[in-house]
Amino acid sequence: MKSVTLRAYAKINISLDVVGKREDGYHLLRSVFQGISLYDDIRVVRGEGEKGIAITCNLPYIPTDQRNIVHKVATAFFKEAGIADYSVAIDLQKKIPSGAGLGGGSADGAAVFSALCRLYEVSIPTARAIEILTPLGADIPFFLHSGTMLAEGIGEILSPLPPLPECHIVLAKPRAGANTKAIFTALAGAGIPAHPDTDGVIEGLKNQDLSLIAKSAGNVLENVTIPLCPPIQRLKETLQQQGATLALMTGSGSTVFGIFENEKAARNAARVLKKYTQNVFTVRPICRPMRTE
Repeated sequence: MKSVTLRAYAKINISLDVVGKREDGYHLLRSVFQGISLYDDIRVVRGEGEKGIAITCNLPYIPTDQRNIVHKVATAFFKEAGIADYSVAIDLQKKIPSGAGLGGGSADGAAVFSALCRLYEVSIPTARAIEILTPLGADIPFFLHSGTMLAEGIGEILSPLPPLPECHIVLAKPRAGANTKAIFTALAGAGIPAHPDTDGVIEGLKNQDLSLIAKSAGNVLENVTIPLCPPIQRLKETLQQQGATLALMTGSGSTVFGIFENEKAARNAARVLKKYTQNVFTVRPICRPMRTE
């Protein structure tokens, strides 16, 4: 096998809570992750060009050197596999916006790890992969599975959940991004006035009750992210006005998503949102875990 091509699917956080902080500064989360059908195309080719890791990307502002998470993942893979003599070319065709709270970089990293395992015929248990990759991107463990998951710890403790009920999801990202470090610094100063009912979200998933999921969901980072990126509020309000069952920011932003039961309503909402930003996508949930090992 000379090459592997994979789709690296994005995610949203149906609910995101911060429940503590570790001594090393990492925040402890309790979040419901949901895979969605927006994806990057990843192609990994073995044995072409000079020794080392060569990365290309369709977006000129994405770094293609050691700063890129896929470079870090590939380096970690070769170290773990004990492979010193390697030549690999990685091409990223990105559709997932950067700095969006959709996990694009971590999704790409998980896909590259999977591709390298296949190309080099190396079997690395998922538990070991999580141990290796979590320091490189706390969302990577989720993307080794996708589907619907409860994530705890810093994102590395995962429990499968029933799939999100059939629905249509509209994503809207303002031009401005959100700085994760600044957001968590602001959270430390502002505190958390109200926590989402994550157990209620889980109960809603178990009962396939979209209204209970919407009633229970929340994102504790919204209150501190919106002042840093005000367009988020306008996008969220627009989704609510268009009849979204749930409108919420995902991750640390700046993407907002709306969940609709009706496809026509979702497409109408997407058209309205394009008055404010061109970064609008209509997607579906990925409801079955898809291992990328």
